[in-house]
Amino acid sequence: MDEVSSLTVRLLGGPPARSDAGEIALGPAQRQAVFAVLALHAGQFVSRKELIDAVWGERPPDSATGIVYTYISALRRALEPVGEPLVASRAGYRLDLPKQQVDVHVFEAELEHARAHRLAGAHQRELESLRFALGQWRGSALDGIPGPFAETQRARLGELRMSALERQAEVALHLGGYRELVDELTVLVERHPLREGLHRMLVTALFRAGRQAEAVAAFDRARETIIEQSGLEPGPELLALRQRVLDDDPSLHHRDQPERHRPPGRPSLFAGRGFELARLRRHLSVLLNEGRGGTVWLDGEAGSGKTTLLAEALASVGSRTRWVTADELTSAVPLNLIADSLGGQALDDLGKTVTELCEDGPLVLVFEDLHWADEESLLAWQRLHRFTARLPLLLVGSARPLPRRGLLDLLRSGLDGEIVSLPPFDAPAVAALAEETLARDPGRDFLEFAAEYTAGNVGYLCELFADFAGGRETTTAPHSRIASIVEAQLATLSLACKRTLNSAALLGSSFTVAELADVTGREPTAVEEALAARVLESEGERLRFRVPLVASVFAANTPPAIRAVLHQEIAATMADSGAPADRVAEQLLQAGDELTAPWIPRWVLGNVRALPAGPAVELLHLLSRQRNLTEEQHQDLAGELAALLLPGTDTVPSLPAQPWCTPLHALARVRDRTTPTTS
Repeated sequence: MDEVSSLTVRLLGGPPARSDAGEIALGPAQRQAVFAVLALHAGQFVSRKELIDAVWGERPPDSATGIVYTYISALRRALEPVGEPLVASRAGYRLDLPKQQVDVHVFEAELEHARAHRLAGAHQRELESLRFALGQWRGSALDGIPGPFAETQRARLGELRMSALERQAEVALHLGGYRELVDELTVLVERHPLREGLHRMLVTALFRAGRQAEAVAAFDRARETIIEQSGLEPGPELLALRQRVLDDDPSLHHRDQPERHRPPGRPSLFAGRGFELARLRRHLSVLLNEGRGGTVWLDGEAGSGKTTLLAEALASVGSRTRWVTADELTSAVPLNLIADSLGGQALDDLGKTVTELCEDGPLVLVFEDLHWADEESLLAWQRLHRFTARLPLLLVGSARPLPRRGLLDLLRSGLDGEIVSLPPFDAPAVAALAEETLARDPGRDFLEFAAEYTAGNVGYLCELFADFAGGRETTTAPHSRIASIVEAQLATLSLACKRTLNSAALLGSSFTVAELADVTGREPTAVEEALAARVLESEGERLRFRVPLVASVFAANTPPAIRAVLHQEIAATMADSGAPADRVAEQLLQAGDELTAPWIPRWVLGNVRALPAGPAVELLHLLSRQRNLTEEQHQDLAGELAALLLPGTDTVPSLPAQPWCTPLHALARVRDRTTPTTS
């Protein structure tokens, strides 16, 4: 590889290949597409078939193999000034180049470094890694390069870039760089008007810079734009921000100024959780009526409603409550939570400070999101727990099950207080939430869909109900706001894990590790991480997404046109490996109206009798609308459709007759006389 030390590849803007002498001309766009595939797989062999699929997709020309050979020869000649980086073998072709000389690989490696710093709480170093990663961009990803592979990579890299830009702004805002951020965020919200996180940060940056009127104006522009372009009101967090700005909310100021121990107000909406609410109120009653302290630990995943439950339970004792929330941006600051809750004097003598506060009456201390707390604060929290045995002190902690931390698990396992777990909402709780949220009855079918689609997650349910209330058609295609919520909750997953989940989301309701390996073309090593994060769960030898909504968000990361192609390729792989017909059909149905692969009509006609009636009818109906069918195929498909839809025409289980079926009677009768029936 020393021979090509002067070669650098730029796929994030600028000429794709450069040497010390300047730009290397790679030739026409499709030749550049071949080079881009090899560069993104630097150091790995790429087969000729993979190159053909990457450049032409489902419909390559008959001469595609020869064209690829010609392109490789031309690329070899173009790269001669930097040695012989293109290697050929029976396995395919390889660009023999260190990954650090390809800007996409540098970008992704720095994002992984930033993620590691984020988890370690080293936010200045995280910011430096994010800036270095974003510095790799000099324009658009794979600009002007054609083909389905390039389109997929453009979408993937563009979303990674946006996530990095948002995170960079968030960290810089936390570290005090709000004045410098205003201009940058102003440009970003103009380019990406539906990213609510960018709007929130711009309003906050303007407020912290002392530009309150401009902050209100920025909010008003954001709301107007979001409603105009999406037809929806902004999310509750952005909507609440305007009033917080007008009220000069101390918690909006930079972290060296706020008074952070004020409890939130009583929630305007509360439904479900009656059992858990009673358990919390029992502890509160013992504290207020008997002067006895205690400890409660609240367990629940993101979006399970921990904050709302605590706010409802403790609404009557707001004046005697100190409430702080840990976050990942302050997780590296020792004793940060203790100082925020009890003041700096507690750092010198915790016992004395708490005793003096309890002399004035019963005290409630709430520490939310302890999964982000610094270790020193967790150890101090354990000391506070011991004080509850002799002081009128109710100590409340809440945490998600992930990210897992050894000290937190140890603290929880050794707790002799009460642990209150928040399970997903069951059907009655979903119905109660809908009744509180919606002005009209959504119907049983919608409630069942909502419960299954969100797996009973309260936060996701509220977003889904907001869609319904706003008149937006609720489908399994998640809108940008709910998608951004999901992505934020899974932000600490590695890039490798997210790539694996993007592929897994295309595999249907469940899948095996072997099927995932077939789709990705590599061993899915990140499956264990996804299982540990409870994004995936196992059922025997098969895996599935625990929350179908999360699967939809990952599937949406692949552009629709590419998604249709991939579903057909997955179906072909499954059919070739002898997978059950219903698994193949599930993939074909996911492709929708784009069933263009020539093998599909033959497969459907050969397997339609092995499918359940519902999927069979839907698949036949979709396929019958394709324009690339022969007249004979049209006749055969219509006959099969008639046999399924018209009662009594066949041994296949029938569906209720539809009004538009009548013209198919003749075809069905002909089909019955000429085609042997299989059961």
